[in-house]
Amino acid sequence: MQTRFKRFSVIGGFIILLAVLIADAYITKRQLDQQIETGLWVTHSRQVQLELRKVETLLEDAETGQRGFLYTGEELYLAPYNQSLTQIDSHIDALARLTSDNPRQQSAVTDLRGLVRTKLGEMASTIALYHSGQQDEARKLVLSNAGLITMNKIRAVIVDMEGEEGALATKRAAAYRHNIFLTTTCIYLTTTLAVIGLLLLAYYILREMNLRERHAQELRAREEWFRVTLTSIGDGVIATDQNGRVTFLNPIAEELTGITTASAAGRNILDIFPIFNESTMAPVDNPVAKVIEHDRPMGLANHTVLRKPNGALTPIDDSAAPIRDDNGKLIGVVLVLRDISDNRKTERVLRNAEKLGAAARLSATVAHEINNPLEAAVNLVYIARLDPQAPTAVIQQLTQAEQELERVAHITRQTLGFFRDNNAAEPIELEALVGAVFQLYSNKLVSKRIRIERHFGKCPPIRGVQNEVKQVLSNLISNAADAVAIGGTIIVTLKCVEEVGRTAVHMLVEDDGPGVANEHKERIFEPFFTTKRDVGTGLGLWVSREIVERHGGSIELADRENGSRGAAFNVIFEALPENA
Repeated sequence: MQTRFKRFSVIGGFIILLAVLIADAYITKRQLDQQIETGLWVTHSRQVQLELRKVETLLEDAETGQRGFLYTGEELYLAPYNQSLTQIDSHIDALARLTSDNPRQQSAVTDLRGLVRTKLGEMASTIALYHSGQQDEARKLVLSNAGLITMNKIRAVIVDMEGEEGALATKRAAAYRHNIFLTTTCIYLTTTLAVIGLLLLAYYILREMNLRERHAQELRAREEWFRVTLTSIGDGVIATDQNGRVTFLNPIAEELTGITTASAAGRNILDIFPIFNESTMAPVDNPVAKVIEHDRPMGLANHTVLRKPNGALTPIDDSAAPIRDDNGKLIGVVLVLRDISDNRKTERVLRNAEKLGAAARLSATVAHEINNPLEAAVNLVYIARLDPQAPTAVIQQLTQAEQELERVAHITRQTLGFFRDNNAAEPIELEALVGAVFQLYSNKLVSKRIRIERHFGKCPPIRGVQNEVKQVLSNLISNAADAVAIGGTIIVTLKCVEEVGRTAVHMLVEDDGPGVANEHKERIFEPFFTTKRDVGTGLGLWVSREIVERHGGSIELADRENGSRGAAFNVIFEALPENA
């Protein structure tokens, strides 16, 4: 019974307070309307006074310009006069509109319009006389004081009108202040009643507020604990509502998606979490949508990548689960995702290591088997080259064949020794070595009508194993010859660059083939990676980099100048000092 009485007391108090506030609001509204209307009339009077001052000022400016012209003859002095002619009628018309409610002021406006026309006519006559060459007549007309008499009449009319509007403005300002007083009183009364009502009602609702505040604090503490937990874990977490609209991303999820929580909030999960099959780039079913559809936890298919707004792809693994309320109703979905790029790299390294191990064992076996017949072939070529009856051209070809067989023998010895060859380094003239490699591939170059450009600067020799450096050149030039079309171009540039503490020889091998696709640039030096599906093994550039780095140099895929089409590889060796 007591609880019901308190409840009705609160409702009754609200009703009484609301009725008082409504009545006071009505009275305040009426006072505000009257105050606004009075304020508009005060502004109206000030506008009338302002227009009167503008008319007087324009006439005075016109008179000053007229006299300046009559005394000097300079047309420049007529600018104020001409300006007054174009503006003064509009101001008199404005006065007529503003005083349309006042018959006495309307009569004064009519008088003012006539006097102004008389004054402007007098000034126009003097100016016309001066223009016609009757300067003396113009000055006599000015000195006749007719214009002064007219101007004094104009000022008298303006003073009367200003007095009339001043009296009206004083009366209206007093009414405006009275309305402000009444409006302020109503506002104070409303505020006092509202404060009293709130104080009376505060006693009844204070305990309920305290209970709700205590409950809210407990909820906030739990929310903060969950927020800190979700923010601190090492996996990405995305939460959505029951419609798949994003409500939360932790920092890891922001990093993986490339989207902040502020920009993602309220957007559909499909917009910020686009996922595709890594191999086919076909869209993959979103796990959040599947959870909402099937109302149970869902995982992500293997080989899935997440695309960021900048187009970057990240391999991920994730799972999604429903969020339920106390009644078991689905109210959202939580998605947990992680970046597995490192796992993919580790798997790739392990696969390459297995391939390299198998290739090394196979290469050692092959090298061992071909080494003996290779030595026999070298000996036979040597004997044939020493035949005194052999033609000179044949001897040159046998000499070249002997050199290439020796390079093959060197490669087999490298393979058998697991790249720990004991050949001593020696000075190498890169210019001569480049020529020898072009001679080696002359048949292929001629058959494809490939044009060769050599840009050789004056460079000192480098120190290295000649067969190994020749193998690097062979790989680069062979790749370039395979890449260019018939009639293509291969350019080799040698230049000497002074660097800090050393002199470096830069060798740039360029071609005008299709070039290296952007998605292949990061993997171009990986073992077994090739874009030549029919003839490539994927080991040439990898072996070349191993050789160059073993010689203390570097090799990189460079951009061609001026954005030209094709590929360019820059090889850098340290030059021999001049006193070496």
